[in-house]
Amino acid sequence: MSAAGTLEDLREIGAYLQGHFLLTTGRHSDTFFLLARLTERPDKLRAWISLLQEQMQDISARTVVGPAMGGILPAYQLAALRPSNRVIFAEKGEGGNMVFRRGFQLEKGEPVIIIEDAVTTGSSVNKVIDAVRDQGAHVAAIGCLVNRTQDQRVPWTVPFFSVLNVSGIQNWAPDDCPLCHQGIPLTKPKQ
Repeated sequence: MSAAGTLEDLREIGAYLQGHFLLTTGRHSDTFFLLARLTERPDKLRAWISLLQEQMQDISARTVVGPAMGGILPAYQLAALRPSNRVIFAEKGEGGNMVFRRGFQLEKGEPVIIIEDAVTTGSSVNKVIDAVRDQGAHVAAIGCLVNRTQDQRVPWTVPFFSVLNVSGIQNWAPDDCPLCHQGIPLTKPKQ
């Protein structure tokens, strides 16, 4: 077994894929991180989240929030490693925004950590940030298992942490996708 936090670790369990993929954002890419293959293995996920917690140990927060679906299990595992933390999740509401349901509430001024499985554009995290702020809480930090943003640039000013940073992975608008122009079939790995 390889060490946690590496591409090889993800490749071994089928979580690092190469081909022609439809991303959650609607963009296309030649690389996909199917991190459900990591989260289905508690021993491996625990090792990855332990690495993330080491980076975030100085971040003070009472609640860890994960966006449904990909962020729920990583957020739960992180909260389990942090004393006195609870975990909740945000899910898609009408119009594609993220909302808290099931009685989940945040207090005004409450510090929150948002955890996602993979970040490409930050779109899902941005929607969770809006949901957190709508309840009057504030984001103390954001973390993810895999950061695949272009040039490792994230659109947030709060502290950002990731276990694995992967650069050079391209993604394209469907009209500009060279893989589509080559006739390579598009895959939807989450289905």
